[in-house]
Amino acid sequence: MKFLNARIWLIVFGIFLLIGSLSGIGSVESEASKQWDGVDLTGRTLDIAASVEVVWVLNIALWGAAIIAIALLVSGHSLARIGVVAIVTVILSQLVVGGYLGVTYDYGQSGGPPWQFFVILALAIVTLVACIMNWKQKPARWYASVSD
Repeated sequence: MKFLNARIWLIVFGIFLLIGSLSGIGSVESEASKQWDGVDLTGRTLDIAASVEVVWVLNIALWGAAIIAIALLVSGHSLARIGVVAIVTVILSQLVVGGYLGVTYDYGQSGGPPWQFFVILALAIVTLVACIMNWKQKPARWYASVSD
């Protein structure tokens, strides 16, 4: 098995997104308070801030589930090509959402991104490289002749 196996890295990345994001579902209020440091989050305001965190967590969990499904259902060069699209879409969507919330609503301005961001980014880069390296992989022969 080669190190840059696109299927393995997509599954690892998807599992990390799925489990990593859902593990934070119980701490959305504390995460909201941390990300909007300096804002008085009480009552309804805290509910709204926690709702943003819940939506973000579930969004990432669904991305993880979709990437795992892609890795299990697609093969060959199609897997690598769809994997590139999926990884780039995940990275861009999260950067756009985080950037928009940061610029518009001062989200996450108190301490920078959490350490999980850097782990996800590193996994995404390795997975993206694995998919790019397998971009021109020959499709498996689905037929076999009797003379083979």
